[in-house]
Amino acid sequence: AGVERTALTIAAAGAEAKILGPQGATAVMCNGAALTLQGLAVEGRGRNSSAVSCTSKGRAELSGCTLTSPGGYGLQVERGATAEVQGGSIADCGGNGVFCHGSGSKATVRTARPRTAETAR
Repeated sequence: AGVERTALTIAAAGAEAKILGPQGATAVMCNGAALTLQGLAVEGRGRNSSAVSCTSKGRAELSGCTLTSPGGYGLQVERGATAEVQGGSIADCGGNGVFCHGSGSKATVRTARPRTAETAR
C-alpha cells in the first residue's frame, strides 16, 4: 500500500487486521503525503524491508499499531518526513525498530512499555 501527494487513512475494522508487505519491499509507504493508520498490524517481509516508511516531507500518524520487520525496519522516516506513533508496539525488527535520517526528519514514538519480569516486581 502506498500514498503519494494526498491523504490516506486505514483503520482496522476487526481485531486481527494485518497488512503484509511484499517480499523484500516496504509494506506501507508514505511519500510526501499524509498517512493515518489505526489499530493495524503491519509487517515488512524480507531483507531491508520496512513495515512503514515515510519520506519526502510526508507525515505519518500511527495509533495502536504493531510494526514488525524481521529483516529490516519497523518505522523508517527520511528526507524531511515526520512520523508519530501512539500506543501499539515496534518489535522483532532485524535492523532498527525506528530509523530516522536526514535534515528535518522527525520520529516521535510513544508505545506501551512491555511488561517484563523486572517491571512486574
